[in-house]
Amino acid sequence: MSPRQENTAIEFGTVNEKNLVQLQRLNTALFPVTYNEKFYQEAIRAPDGFVRLAYFQTILVGAVMVRLESNANGSSRLYIMTLGVLAPYRERGIGAQLLDHVFELLASHPLCSNVSEIALHVHTENSEAIAFYKNRDFEVVELIEKYYKRGVDPPDCYLLSKKVEPRGNGA
Repeated sequence: MSPRQENTAIEFGTVNEKNLVQLQRLNTALFPVTYNEKFYQEAIRAPDGFVRLAYFQTILVGAVMVRLESNANGSSRLYIMTLGVLAPYRERGIGAQLLDHVFELLASHPLCSNVSEIALHVHTENSEAIAFYKNRDFEVVELIEKYYKRGVDPPDCYLLSKKVEPRGNGA
């Protein structure tokens, strides 16, 4: 295994008031949009496991944040609000571990027993992210024009989705 692919020294943690500024700085570095204070307060109040941080030594290098959304048919979807890893730390399996955490939530978190879909939006120019999700059986289900309101060119995104089998209340 090459040094870039090693997972050594990767530790995972949760968000709290003490590391919230780190998460804000990480998202500013990773994403073409600016998230407001409400977004970060939602991160603090999120159910256990819905925000996961990835550290290399003591440096925050990646994170995932999800929320539960209700569908009209009574099922739920897990929406990936953010999932990203700083460029120098990619190809070490960190993004895959963060996405695996999302699947672990589906398998065991009490709030996720009725989830039938995982979904997220990806900027149309982010071919690396699109390939990452397609390699994990996500499908592009919709092109949304003018999704981003300001500062992103082009302002379009794809909605990606992966259907999953709800585990029901008995699991």
